[in-house]
Amino acid sequence: MSLAWIAVALAASPPAQTHDVAHRVSHLSSALEAVRQAPPAFLSQAYEYASAMERGACASGVLRLKVECLMTASRRFCKGREASCPFLMDVVVSNVLAEARFVPAERKYEIMKTHRDYRAEVAREIRRIQGGMAMDFRLRSMDAPSEEPLPARIDTYCVATADKSNLSWQECASSLVWFIGTAEPAKAGHT
Repeated sequence: MSLAWIAVALAASPPAQTHDVAHRVSHLSSALEAVRQAPPAFLSQAYEYASAMERGACASGVLRLKVECLMTASRRFCKGREASCPFLMDVVVSNVLAEARFVPAERKYEIMKTHRDYRAEVAREIRRIQGGMAMDFRLRSMDAPSEEPLPARIDTYCVATADKSNLSWQECASSLVWFIGTAEPAKAGHT
């Protein structure tokens, strides 16, 4: 009899929502703050670590295994660091995973043939792509209410453009957070 009551009680309570707008915006806010507050050397270290893990220990043809491995590696990287580190690494790992979509293998090979430091050139190419996305975001969000916070506008933009851009919400949001968060401080407030 008591198990039946538990089943009824569980069926009556709605499941916890972790991917609703409020949670996404809160996460974006924390991630944006983490990226903005991190020193450039730490940002580079985090990105290099995630990139090395993606190419090495976490390399897999199965995306789910790669993502789980990178998540575990990120937790290890953040152990003993500031509380904002997991938010920063979430953005970093999403960007590392998005690189293959932004710069396909064919384009990467072209860059390797023509540039001595191909990784720097790939990074510039990704920055240009993210800059284009940030410009589109800026143009499309001009109609948003001015009091709407930046993380809410990022969420709205990434939800609205996912089908048109063929990017996942994570790729879109992490790219914008990284681009805006690493922009020059004088220009970051204008986004």
